[in-house]
Amino acid sequence: MVLTRGKDKPKTKIIITIVIIAVIVGWFTFTPREKSDDYSNKKIEVSEGSDPVLLPITKPDNLTQNEDKGIVKGEINVAPTIDYKNLKKDKPLKELMEARKKKVGIQKSLDMIVKSDESFIIGGSKVSMREILEKAFTKSGEVYQEEISASGQIVPKTIREYGIHVVQPGDNIWNIHFNILKEYYALKDIQVESKADEPGIRGFSTGVGKVLKFSETMVIIYNLIEKEVAENINLLEPLSKIVVYNMDTVFTLLEEINYNNVDKIQFDGKNIWIPAKKIN
Repeated sequence: MVLTRGKDKPKTKIIITIVIIAVIVGWFTFTPREKSDDYSNKKIEVSEGSDPVLLPITKPDNLTQNEDKGIVKGEINVAPTIDYKNLKKDKPLKELMEARKKKVGIQKSLDMIVKSDESFIIGGSKVSMREILEKAFTKSGEVYQEEISASGQIVPKTIREYGIHVVQPGDNIWNIHFNILKEYYALKDIQVESKADEPGIRGFSTGVGKVLKFSETMVIIYNLIEKEVAENINLLEPLSKIVVYNMDTVFTLLEEINYNNVDKIQFDGKNIWIPAKKIN
């Protein structure tokens, strides 16, 4: 009998190939593998000099579920935006403004009392007090001081309250100041005459007139449309400009004045001299 071994070789190769593939598939299928997030047994090979060194791969800190080492957490408190058009119909907002006005003693002369870390909307224009103060300080050559809170917020170094008067048709800066002054003294049972701001017989300014003139140097006129501090305080376009008062500064000035001696006040266009109060 003659054996034809060469004809059986292709069949043998096919069988061997099938067996090898089956072994590989079985190994991948039934051999347990490490979880992708299990770092305990994994190592990486690095070279240290001429010899390779195996170093374990440790689990990154930011994947630790129960430990937050080195991570600072804090809540960022976002103050609600005050909408001017809702001052009368939004009950909580109305009560908030009334409470703030009552605290400073001004009810009618100012539309809003806004804190230096708050924002407000007038006629569709949203603006933050921070933005106004930054621009006002820059224009005057000063540095607006801020700090980073524990929560990561950038906040004013000191939270202050600012009075906002929204300019209306017929308004002028002089009358706006005068109305605030009259209302302030009315709370002290002092009635300021309606013509107390007008020059005397000789044409000289009265004490009240000097206070009002000095007040022009204390306020910020902000253009809501151009988003800029206005240069000319006498051009007050209705509903497009606001007058901003630092309430601390306003009341510091008014509290220093003894109204009985108001006509003794001196003003040179920049500085004001107020007679010292008598110490009882």
